[in-house]
Amino acid sequence: MFQLCVLGSGSGGNCIVLNTGRTCLLIDVGFGWRTLKRRLKASGIQLPQVDAALITHGHSDHVSGIHSIVKDQNPVIFLNEGTREEVAELQELPRGELFSSRPFTIGDIEVQPFPVSHDSLDPVGFRLTTQGITGAVATDLGEIDLVSERRLQGCDWLVIESNHDLELLKAGSYPWFLKQRLLSNNGHLSNCSLSKFLAGAFDGRADHLFLAHLSRTNNHPEIAVEFATRALQSRPSPSNTCVHLTDQDKPSIVLEL
Repeated sequence: MFQLCVLGSGSGGNCIVLNTGRTCLLIDVGFGWRTLKRRLKASGIQLPQVDAALITHGHSDHVSGIHSIVKDQNPVIFLNEGTREEVAELQELPRGELFSSRPFTIGDIEVQPFPVSHDSLDPVGFRLTTQGITGAVATDLGEIDLVSERRLQGCDWLVIESNHDLELLKAGSYPWFLKQRLLSNNGHLSNCSLSKFLAGAFDGRADHLFLAHLSRTNNHPEIAVEFATRALQSRPSPSNTCVHLTDQDKPSIVLEL
């Protein structure tokens, strides 16, 4: 059994659920437990208990629901030293576990953290393997560097950022300092940057690609899908990867493998 669903993705909150039947794992907890329960019900995923949560970095849209879920579900919260240092209220978790750059296991899921370029303290993405199925999550990063590029290869599924359209961002109402932040190598990945990866360094293996962290102001779902689809079709050997959207306010499709 393998189920994956992006319960919400964007600046208002982020959470992904991975359920193997033996282990229920959340990746980021940017929503309270009531919201997560409602979205799990909407997705059709039935969970007896949340076993653990993996945290990518310390920004509030990825950690604001941790205390709510700890109170109700009491999962183990896995985070690195940078995130614990960045978010003071995470320093005294009742079931907090620190991870480093080395692979570790949660139930029947093998986890490989990898560094990403983002303006937080020691942000990471995750490569996850269970039951012979491998995928990766990279939802907040300004660029796909060589390390990230390697971790995104050989995957069956990917959840990856497609935050903004360059033209919409440049013409939009954001102040210049915020535009500079988003456009920097430590900001957020644009549709264009993702498409360059998909057309070039991407190995074409992943059957499913979830576009994550779309900006409501500086992007549009149709634009993001068009960029990704064109890039995949432009490859020397066009990829059959299915492109899926994620949303700030509702769960994505449930991937079952």
